[in-house]
Amino acid sequence: MRVILRSTICVAVLSLAYSWMPGLAQVPDMTVAPAPNATQPAKALPATRTAPPFGIAVMRPVFAGACKACPWGILGKVTADALRFYGYEVQNCWVCWSTYGPREMGDKTKPVIPPPGEINNPELTEVPPDAVVEISATMKSNLEAAWNGTGPYAKDNKKRQNYRVIAAVQDPAYLIAAASKKSGITSLWQIKDRKEPTWIAGGSGAIFDYYGIKVEDLKAKGGGILPPMGPNPGQITREQRAAADVFITGSGSLVNTPEQRMMYEASQLNDLVYLDIDEAVLAKMVQGSDYERTTLPLAYLRGVDRPIATIQHSTHYIYVRDDAPDSFAYTLAKALDEHRELFEQQAESWYYDTALVAVSPVIPVHPGALKYYRERGYVK
Repeated sequence: MRVILRSTICVAVLSLAYSWMPGLAQVPDMTVAPAPNATQPAKALPATRTAPPFGIAVMRPVFAGACKACPWGILGKVTADALRFYGYEVQNCWVCWSTYGPREMGDKTKPVIPPPGEINNPELTEVPPDAVVEISATMKSNLEAAWNGTGPYAKDNKKRQNYRVIAAVQDPAYLIAAASKKSGITSLWQIKDRKEPTWIAGGSGAIFDYYGIKVEDLKAKGGGILPPMGPNPGQITREQRAAADVFITGSGSLVNTPEQRMMYEASQLNDLVYLDIDEAVLAKMVQGSDYERTTLPLAYLRGVDRPIATIQHSTHYIYVRDDAPDSFAYTLAKALDEHRELFEQQAESWYYDTALVAVSPVIPVHPGALKYYRERGYVK
């Protein structure tokens, strides 16, 4: 999964994280679509069922993940299940999504509960453990931004360079553009000159710029950018989102995770025409990003009637801080490797590649993990 910018992704983020990336950022000036049914305030989170003590030293470390069905929450479950074979009882934070996890990891702070407006799936979360987090997962570009103090971390005016990677694992997601058949749109070039109201679900700064799509123009014609899907005031239902005229996402995947399910749902609830993205846009988005060139396969989603040239991002990190003992990092790397089947048993297409597991161009791999990978021959 290579760099995304804001697509209207649900659960805070991967929500945010999937949201700020360079070519996919959703336009910040979002227009709220009229909703036929009033939304209800977010429900209170269930209380956490965990209790102290916590920490690596007592074999009960806290994992900063995301919601229980979100990619980083799923990696938290994989980590907990793998370490259980070595006597560890990992405690998961199900609200450490977006930029929360990297900040809490780097600053050695306890998890905080995000504002109600960010909690779009309260049934998939819990009140977090009252302890400093020691393991986490996030996408490559998100962690590198925190390391460099860029992107959503620029306002913090500091770099967080005490991360150490344990494993790089893969979960490919595609840049996809599509239109409802009812809209009559067959090319992204048609959107800027369209007379009818045009509602767009998702978005991409690079695509908008290249094709001359301006939010102000969409609004002037009675359309705009749909707000996120969720139960909170100002958000929309899955049916409303799926009824958009145009869909653009950089996290398209054939899964039902909150951050990645927009195209999956829309392809079932709407008849779609999939749109080609010009080579110039794809080439620009690949430069300096985590994206790589690929092809959306035939029949990947309902209505995909041909292979479509596009780009994808894939790499996510399971990581610790530099103060994690070498012995623990070694054990964690070993546990994840020995129980790769856990990645295959989840709700999305994670895969563990021995040629990539120790590849981290910016953030160092923990020496304890490197020791294990060298013993296995994964690193020379």
